[in-house]
Amino acid sequence: MSEDRSLDDFASTGSDEEETAGSGSAGTDPTEADSVDDDPAEADATATDPAPTDPADVDPAESTSTWTTDGADCDRCGATVSRRWHDEGDLVCADCADW
Repeated sequence: MSEDRSLDDFASTGSDEEETAGSGSAGTDPTEADSVDDDPAEADATATDPAPTDPADVDPAESTSTWTTDGADCDRCGATVSRRWHDEGDLVCADCADW
């Protein structure tokens, strides 16, 4: 892995055409890249661009667990563990988590 990225790097405002067009071919059909369009206006009419997404309308990501180097107590059984999961408002160990 080359570099950690923020989730904000993946949210698109839809206002930057270069961002959506991109220079790579990810998400495109290789057979389409080789075809030649006879009428560019027809190609624009059939394109299925997703609607722009306002970053304020996107629900923020929520963590599912926490990590504590020195350990922390499970909210249910009291065991000291380094990793606890969110479960119905409590931070619980793997044994107490409702899987």
